[in-house]
Amino acid sequence: LPAGIPNLLANGAQGIAVGMATSVPPHNIIELADALLHLIKHPKASIETLLTFIKGPDFPTGGLLIEPFGSIKEAYSTGRGGFRVRAKWELETEKGGAWQIVVTEIPYQVQKSRLIERLAEMLQAKRLPFLADIRDESAEDIRIILEPKSRRLGAEVVMESLFKLSDLEVRVPLNLNVLDADGRPVVMDLRMALNAWLGHRRAVLQRRSKYRLARIKARLEVLEGYLIVFLNIDEVIAIIREADHPRDELMRRFGLSENQGNAVLDMRLRSLRRLEEIALRNETEKLTAEQDNLNSLLLDEANQWLIISNQIKEMKNIFTKIDKRRTLLSEAPS
Repeated sequence: LPAGIPNLLANGAQGIAVGMATSVPPHNIIELADALLHLIKHPKASIETLLTFIKGPDFPTGGLLIEPFGSIKEAYSTGRGGFRVRAKWELETEKGGAWQIVVTEIPYQVQKSRLIERLAEMLQAKRLPFLADIRDESAEDIRIILEPKSRRLGAEVVMESLFKLSDLEVRVPLNLNVLDADGRPVVMDLRMALNAWLGHRRAVLQRRSKYRLARIKARLEVLEGYLIVFLNIDEVIAIIREADHPRDELMRRFGLSENQGNAVLDMRLRSLRRLEEIALRNETEKLTAEQDNLNSLLLDEANQWLIISNQIKEMKNIFTKIDKRRTLLSEAPS
């Protein structure tokens, strides 16, 4: 179906086929829209330029993206790579100097129940000597409490150890292996993937215009028949009442096409009486003007891209308030 949003990059996709696999993380639709608008004006924009708009994947579960820029650029330039994503946490201090760590966001596609179960197993096996307890206080929002064994420990040290040992940090793969418009498997870079969607939007615009032109052509043919009927209404009624084959007789007498003959016969007598020549001519003029506009649009590439740009801006306006970036960029740890 015609996609009004760049679905592959916005929602992501994962799949395995015979001898090939694909893994595309989700992205922020506002950032994609900005990159697409830039790409319409500069079709050969560099990956580095596109990354000024698209900061990296944007997961619905939030988290922190800690991949260095060089690595992100390499992944989007080749269509293959990965991104390190960490849980988001904060420090809660209590009276008397005690503190605890609260995890508020966990990496994409990590099951919370499985994560806590795994941490509890490691705690029992004494593989987490710096933790005293783990509690799940989540309601609608995630809230995992990590209590340290000693307040003398640093919270950063505790978390770095947990990132290394558990799924509080994961690597999300990127493998932009997709079927292109011709159905061939190809590993695309970021620019190719965005241009593929722009090409799709242009094909949709052209097909829609051609379909509308065909409908206008058919309607204009019928209106032409109606005008002939209006000018000879008494004779038309006599033919319909008396002829054995009224359609063939109408076609012979007034030079109507088969479609026009059928349209005249399908009309109700009430409509036939109330046909107004001015209304018919107005509709004909309006459709002829639309036909001319569509024909000029199909010949004008610049105008096509202008319409696609406006469609992208409308899409961006819809999502501006509801799709703010959730996965924040953070410095990669040493």
